[in-house]
Amino acid sequence: MAVEDATIVDRAIDWHLRQGDMGEADWRAFVAWLEEDPAHAQAFDTVALDMALLSERADLFPAQPMVVAPVVAPTPTRRLWAWVGGGAAVAAAASVTLMVTPIGSGSASAAYAVETKPGQRRDVALSDGTRIELNGASRLVLDRNNPRIATLQAGEATFHVRHDPRDPFTVRSGTMTVQDLGTVFNVERDGARFDVQVAEGSVLFQPRQQAVTLRSGAAVSAREDLGSVTVLKIDAAKVGSWRNGVVAFGGEPFGRVITSVRRIDGVILSIEPSLSQQPFTGMVRFTGEAARDVPHIAALVGAEWHHDGERWTISPK
Repeated sequence: MAVEDATIVDRAIDWHLRQGDMGEADWRAFVAWLEEDPAHAQAFDTVALDMALLSERADLFPAQPMVVAPVVAPTPTRRLWAWVGGGAAVAAAASVTLMVTPIGSGSASAAYAVETKPGQRRDVALSDGTRIELNGASRLVLDRNNPRIATLQAGEATFHVRHDPRDPFTVRSGTMTVQDLGTVFNVERDGARFDVQVAEGSVLFQPRQQAVTLRSGAAVSAREDLGSVTVLKIDAAKVGSWRNGVVAFGGEPFGRVITSVRRIDGVILSIEPSLSQQPFTGMVRFTGEAARDVPHIAALVGAEWHHDGERWTISPK
C-alpha cells in the first residue's frame, strides 16, 4: 500500500471512530473531506463495511481480544469491536443506537406538513432552491426557518437538492437519515421499510451511524423492524420514474406493486394476503385510471380482479 493510500485509510478510520461524538462543525468537516477526493469516500465506505461485517462475526475473535491502545470502556449503548488493516489492529467503539433529532426540538423551529391524497401529486419549492416532487398518499414535514431539513413520514418523494457543502440537506424518516452530497434522489417510506435511490450525485446514508455513501445508480433498502440494510445497484435513469407513471420492481413482494397503484391512481384496492408476499419482477406502466391499471397488474401475476363501486379487489384464480 502506498504511503498516500495508507494516510487516507488512517484518516477514514479516524473519522469512523469519531462518529458518535462529533459536533456540527465536525460533521461539516467530515462531509467536506468526503467531497474533496473520490478516494476519501471509497476508503471510508471500505472501513465502514469492514466494521459492519466484523461486528456480526464475533466468532473470529478470542473472548478477550488483545488491545494495542488504551480504549475507554464502552457505555451500554456501544459495542466494542476490532478492525484490522495495514497490519495494525485498532480497537473501536461504535454506537448501535440510532440518534435522530426531532423536528421542532429547537425554539426557532417552524415545522409544517405537506400532504397529498392518494392519486394526487404536489411539487414543493424551498427557499434554498431545492425542489421536491411528492407522490400520492405522502406526508412530508418541513421547517420554514430551516429549509435544509425534511422529514418523510409516509409515501414517496424525489428531491432535487441545491448543494451547499457548508450546510448539507438532510432527509429524515423514522430512525433513518439521508444527507445530500450534491444530488437528485428518491426516498420512500412504506411502513417499516425505507428506500433511497440515487439518480445524480451522491448521498450519505445514516451519516452518524453506518455512513454509507450512495452514488448515482446505487440504492439502499432498510427495514427498521428487522434491523437490516441492503445496498443495491439500480438503473439511475429509472430513479423517480413514478413521476412518469412507470415503476420497476426486482423480486419485490407483489404488495409493493399494490402500494404504487394506490399512490398513483388513488384507487381503493385490496389483495388477498396470499398474493401480498409473492415475488414480482418487471416494469409496470400506470395510466392513472384504475379501470385500466387494476386488470393489467392482476394479469401480471395470473390473478383475477373484482370491482364493486369504488372498491377493487385482486385475488388468486
